[in-house]
Amino acid sequence: MALAAAASAGGPGSEVTTSTLSPEQPTAPTPAPTPAPRAVWRLLQMKGMTPDEAASLTAFLYGLPTTDLRWTLPQLNQLLFLQRLHQIGRFGGDDGDHKLPH
Repeated sequence: MALAAAASAGGPGSEVTTSTLSPEQPTAPTPAPTPAPRAVWRLLQMKGMTPDEAASLTAFLYGLPTTDLRWTLPQLNQLLFLQRLHQIGRFGGDDGDHKLPH
């Protein structure tokens, strides 16, 4: 009630202003950067996992299949590198089709 009385009192400085976000500019939280696979792998090893266990769990965390597969860290890094190249359009299905002139 005191706020309503203060806002309704006339005089200098009694104006109430509010700011709102316009619907055209929604603020979305920026995603946290994804840690490097090697950092995840090392952290899992520091927690007591073997290198093979850490590599398999890291692959799972990065969305790679782990059923009946045993990943190594170099394989994981290579596959994630190629996957990222494909995502940004630098590697595709027609790569290697054309022979380069000598």
